[in-house]
Amino acid sequence: LNADADWLGLSSAGCKDKTVVRTLEDLTLDSGYGGAADSVRSSSVSLCCSDTHQSVSHGGNYWHLTESMHSRHNSLDTVNTVLAEDTEILECAGHCAKLPELEEVPWSLGEVEGALRKDEELMVGNPSPEVLARLSALISRALVRMAREAQRLSLRYAKCTKHEIQSAIKVVLSWTISVNCITAALSALSLYNMSTAGDKFSRGKSARCGLVFSVGRFFRWMVDSRVALRIHEHAAIYLCACMESLFREVFGRVLRSALVERDNGIPKITLESMEQAISNDSEIWGLLQPYQHLICGKNSSGRKT
Repeated sequence: LNADADWLGLSSAGCKDKTVVRTLEDLTLDSGYGGAADSVRSSSVSLCCSDTHQSVSHGGNYWHLTESMHSRHNSLDTVNTVLAEDTEILECAGHCAKLPELEEVPWSLGEVEGALRKDEELMVGNPSPEVLARLSALISRALVRMAREAQRLSLRYAKCTKHEIQSAIKVVLSWTISVNCITAALSALSLYNMSTAGDKFSRGKSARCGLVFSVGRFFRWMVDSRVALRIHEHAAIYLCACMESLFREVFGRVLRSALVERDNGIPKITLESMEQAISNDSEIWGLLQPYQHLICGKNSSGRKT
């Protein structure tokens, strides 16, 4: 009996130790800023669906999620699947709720140009600063969509990890684009995990991931935007790599579009030609629209391409 009691005592102690270890693991996943709502400073960025926000005592915004009409799996983005003949859906666009416009994005135009230069084929067009700025504004809408979806998926455990970001990518993006973005995210995370201990002091996270965009800036943006109370660093790496890949994907489709004029085989990209190319692509046109709902699988004319 004494032996059994001792064994039970050791088992109980072991369970307590496991609980302590588990708690410490959870603490290491904490961003350091979102452990409590009061520790998060107010942000000029709002991913909330409504335009009006209730203020709270600590000066921030009260975050709440409202479901879109006819949403799929309670997703914040509604996929419109009406027939092309129902042109009323395109006419009522002015009455649809709009996405919030970001005052600040976690990348610079120089970083956008650097991300495009990673693929030599994309720099043939030599985009102007105006084209890069417009491209940045359009893709920032995709960032809002994915962040809002990740916010919804993170509600259960109040924690955003790479799994929530990966699921948000699959929900918001088309199948082809999501595969490319997830592949880029997996590659970046693999490089980060394979980096040595000495790299922590000699190279930043972006360099260790092989990325041009700043992982730290994305992490800060996710914290300020309150995607979740706790943000894992792998989630920031996933989102950073995804957005960098999305820039190359969208710009590559614009370059390959037949609507872009060419001079001796070199595409001449203007704001008008880029808008036309995006409007003619059914996989990215709805994604880059300023409205809360998605028009999936159709271009601006309502046709599938």
